[in-house]
Amino acid sequence: MNKILSQEEIEALLANVSKSQDFNIDEAEEGKSLHIYDFKHPDRISKDQIRSLRTIHENYSRLLATYLSTVLRAMVDVNLLSIDQVTYSEYTMSLSTPASIYVLYSDALDGKLICEFTPTFLLFLVDRMLGGTGEAVLEAREITIIEQNVVRNIVNSMIEMLNETWGQAVELEAKYHSFETDPQFVQIARSSDTIAVIFFEMKVKGVSYQMNICVPYYILEPILPKLSSQAVIGTTKKVTDEDRVLLRQSLFATKLPVSVQLGKARISLRDLLSFQKDDIITLETRLGDELPVLVGDKVKFTSLPGKAGRHSAVRVAQLVAPLDQLFYQ
Repeated sequence: MNKILSQEEIEALLANVSKSQDFNIDEAEEGKSLHIYDFKHPDRISKDQIRSLRTIHENYSRLLATYLSTVLRAMVDVNLLSIDQVTYSEYTMSLSTPASIYVLYSDALDGKLICEFTPTFLLFLVDRMLGGTGEAVLEAREITIIEQNVVRNIVNSMIEMLNETWGQAVELEAKYHSFETDPQFVQIARSSDTIAVIFFEMKVKGVSYQMNICVPYYILEPILPKLSSQAVIGTTKKVTDEDRVLLRQSLFATKLPVSVQLGKARISLRDLLSFQKDDIITLETRLGDELPVLVGDKVKFTSLPGKAGRHSAVRVAQLVAPLDQLFYQ
């Protein structure tokens, strides 16, 4: 029969074990780096693959900045902030309501991903597309169906650029699927599934807007071997001499609007409303003054008026320095 230990004997054994195994964890691990590992939120995408995703989306941010600057007629700066791994439930809970969520479907990867914007950014797009200045401070609200249609072409172009940059490594073939304003109605993965969230910041006219792309792990898992730094760098297109010749030819064939400002004058609204036939407006330009030559809406040269055969013409007098352009505004 097994002997039952008394309480004193148990305490004596525990004291002996404590003395024999008494050591300092800090001393045992001295000189070694410790890493905290969260078993509930494991990192399923390696650092090398994260670097590849960063390379892809840094290229995307540059393309996006150029495109938006052209479409919005304003300087737009797009920066990649971070790439995080979280669960899908944590991601949806972090979204505000109302939100502006575009659900995309990837034919090549057979799954859905999310492109989410700050609602005020879409309202800014609507304002600029309809001829507004974009200076007004807009409050976040749900985007109407009409406003969605106004910005649909811009969003589709942004999706095409995303497909283009992902094409460095794998074919994405993402297409617009649906639009939602409530995160609870968007379910592209299970709540506990790991997702990669790519955060961007867009700065325009002194205002910062947020954008993020959410890619579930089950979409990335089959293509993770292709998301290595070597694979991404190896598939990047190199610029050849033929490409340089074509680019040069395209630049030389580009047409720019050029105009000459013959004169200008400032008048009051009262005078404008009282104008009648044969009234004379006195211009600020004097005879013999050099006239500004505008390329687009910027003064690039000054010129002297004259004739070339039967045609009126101007002769370029000098190049206007960038700082001197402020004088002509």
